[in-house]
This record gives sequence, structure tokens and C-alpha cells, in this order.
Amino acid sequence: MAKKGSMEKTANERLLEFLLEERKLLMNGIHEELGVTSYSEVNATNLNKRGVTKEKLCSWLERMSSILNSKAIPLLQITVPKAAKCESLEQEKIKNQSTIIQLQEEVLKKKDEEMNVMKQAMKQTVKNEITSYASVVTKTCATALAPSNIGKAVKTVVERDEKKRNIIVYGVAETPDEKLPDKVEGILMEMHEKPTIKDCYRVGPRKADAVRPIKFTLSSTDIVQQVLRKSHVLRSKEGYKKVYICPDWTKEERAAFKLLKVKKEKSTDCDSALIPLL
Repeated sequence: MAKKGSMEKTANERLLEFLLEERKLLMNGIHEELGVTSYSEVNATNLNKRGVTKEKLCSWLERMSSILNSKAIPLLQITVPKAAKCESLEQEKIKNQSTIIQLQEEVLKKKDEEMNVMKQAMKQTVKNEITSYASVVTKTCATALAPSNIGKAVKTVVERDEKKRNIIVYGVAETPDEKLPDKVEGILMEMHEKPTIKDCYRVGPRKADAVRPIKFTLSSTDIVQQVLRKSHVLRSKEGYKKVYICPDWTKEERAAFKLLKVKKEKSTDCDSALIPLL
């Protein structure tokens, strides 16, 4: 089929070249006879000159009719349907582009919904912390300012600050003698990210019937947020559709996020496509 199409295209090109050459020869002869240099000067006034005989006009008309009927019309019969098909394909392309834009907008909308849920979870966590702090302040100063309580509060703050630079990856199969940094770098490359990875390791004891998540640390919270924003890209990548990336939340943050997720699913009655929880 490809060979036939190529031959047909070559034949059409040859037909067009022949048609243009025939027209050029005819018009050059008419120009020379009328003493003109452009097509616009081949008009009724110049054709009615005394030197132009009836025989010449008939000869020109015969050659023009031959070019039109034997070459121009067949070429138009071939090219016009193809032009219509090209126009149809162009319209279909525009329609497909509109569909792609619509799907991209839906993906962005879905991502915004997920980010809003995460923000609500964070706000709820902060609210809970403030409420808890207010409750502690209402107690006696001796109890509130006890060294053990202060140490615990400091530990919580430090832990939360450290976790902000961590990322948890789920769904990455475990293999003997695996090189976790290489696996993580491969996942990040699928998202066109290449940050510096620190402290990369599996979380929890090895189990025969479960795949342990991977935890790793990045150099700043800004880079963490950039990776999290692009994590949805993995859903369209072959071999990474079951790989999920999420923040390294504290136990309280995970509980708050899970509660909000359940409430959202009940209110919208649809899948929220959120990342799995510990």
C-alpha cells in the first residue's frame, strides 16, 4: 500500500508539472503574438488586434481546451477530495486537542482537590495542637512547665520539622541486594526531578506477605513540596501505576487526614484517588 501511494503521488506531481509547462508554452506564444509580457494583458482589447487572426484564436482556444479537459480537470478530481479529507483530519485534530485540554483541566482540578484535603488535614492538626496547648496552659504552672512536658513538646516540634524534609514511597517491590537510592532516583527521574537523596531505607521489619515502604530525605521542604505536586505523573507511567508518594506525616497528622478522607468520600460518593495511608 505504501508503494502504491508513493507511485500515485509521483504521477500527480508529474501531471502538475506537465500542466504548468503546457500553460507556459501556450501563454508564451500568446504573449509573443500580442506583444505583451503579463497574463493580465491577455484581454479582449489585445485579442481584437488586427494582427490576431481567427485561425490563431481558434488554435489557442483548442490548446487551452485540451489542457483544461485532459490535464487540469483530472488533476482537480484527484486533489479536491484529498483536500477535503485533509480538512476533515484537521477538524478532527482540533477536536482531539480540545479533548486533551479538557482532560488536563480535569486532572489539575483533581490535584487541587487533593491538595485542599491535605491543607485541611494540616489545619486540623494545627487546631488540635493549639487546643491541646490551651488545655495545658489552664493547668497549674508546675505541671505545665514540668521538664518532662517541655522535653516532650520540644521532641514533637523537632520530629515534625525533620519529617517535613522526608518522603514516603509505597508500592516499590523488594528485591535481594537492592540498591534503594537507585530505585528512588529512577522514580524521581520519571517525574523529571533529580534532587539529592539522603538517608534512604525501608521502614519496618521485613514481612513475607507485605512490601515495606521506602523513606528518604531531601535537602529542603521546598523540594519535597515540588516532588509531591508532581507525584500524579506516575499514574500514567508504565511500571509505576501502583507506586504512590506521600509526605512523612506524624501519627496525629495521618489520623486527621484519614478522617477527612472518609468524610469527603461520604459527602461526594465517589473515589478520591488519594494516596494510601500507613
